[in-house]
Amino acid sequence: MTALAAIGADRKWQYAITSFAAASLVAPFVRGVGSVEVYVPDAGAVDEWVKAMDLRPVESGGNIVLLLPYDMGVFYGAQNVEGKSLVGNIQLYLDLSANPGRGREQADFLRKEKLRF
Repeated sequence: MTALAAIGADRKWQYAITSFAAASLVAPFVRGVGSVEVYVPDAGAVDEWVKAMDLRPVESGGNIVLLLPYDMGVFYGAQNVEGKSLVGNIQLYLDLSANPGRGREQADFLRKEKLRF
């Protein structure tokens, strides 16, 4: 996440980290984050990030996942935590809730700790 944040800041690129990686900074609960999922605004941005970070496609088990949002609303309420751009807590809750495995458990912890409902 540190390298991603440095590149984003240096080039003034829009991005927002989500899922377990973002939760590890906002409301840590699940340990052992294996990948960083990050929203980028469009397909052109995907190509730029791939080049800048020297990323390679893999069949499974990748450690960086670039996500194209359905709309730009995923960037609404974005927050800066420890110099990293993260989705807002509501978007984070929604993304975690849809995540299989321990996503629902992490989402519930985030809800109790940060969203207070």
